[in-house]
Amino acid sequence: MTSKLIPLRSSIPTKSGTPESHSSAPASEGRVAASFAHEINNPLQSLINLLHLMDEEGAALTADGRHYLMLAQDEAQRLSQIAHAAMDGFGHAATREEANVPEILDSVLRFYRSRFKSQGILVTAHYCCPDGNLPVYASALRQMFSNLLLNAADAMPKGGKIHTKISKAHEWTGQHRRGLRVTFGDNGCGIPMDDLQRILEPFFTTKGVSGNGIGLSVVNDTVQKHEGAMRVRSSTKAGRSGSIFSIFLPAADPKRLLRPSRVA
Repeated sequence: MTSKLIPLRSSIPTKSGTPESHSSAPASEGRVAASFAHEINNPLQSLINLLHLMDEEGAALTADGRHYLMLAQDEAQRLSQIAHAAMDGFGHAATREEANVPEILDSVLRFYRSRFKSQGILVTAHYCCPDGNLPVYASALRQMFSNLLLNAADAMPKGGKIHTKISKAHEWTGQHRRGLRVTFGDNGCGIPMDDLQRILEPFFTTKGVSGNGIGLSVVNDTVQKHEGAMRVRSSTKAGRSGSIFSIFLPAADPKRLLRPSRVA
């Protein structure tokens, strides 16, 4: 299996493909955008939680009601992606807090449990470290897990399997840091090699008009924000198709340059 290193971004490509430097944006506009996104995101998270509570009452909903609920969840998650992208892109201040990573992932899995079941998707989770506490940006981590799960589900429109795993690990880039490895694997259609080299770019999408190209870009930004590392493997071979996203989250908070994200 071949592999390729993707350099971490120092600029943001526009939809036209022309890079724009972070420093070219006026500071005042950046602060206003980040503040606006932050104010939107707070009530939006409450809305997402309310939709989760409605999802747990799914048995009382009609088929149309469940469909509308799923659409509402999709739109709320899209807004959350945009808000997080704006806050991260303009350097919105946030602080890390000690949190249990398996519990964060488990809460996201519970949120989508009914939805995935209705789509014929079996989700399994294996936590080798239930005491996996790390200093993290919990909201960004929750959004990252959500994006990875939704991307996996989109790759299997006729149903399939998603496996998640969290385990203690050493970083694979050679820095020998200790931390947690979070893995998302699916048996979906896989990612073509040509697309695999671009999936972390902002606005790049394989979903046509239904995609905004922000989801995996936000994932990459969140990995960088935690000074972590990401490796992506995928296959489109018949009978062996699927993708695996492996993310390393360091236990410490080292002040060193990040290594490139790796796709294979």
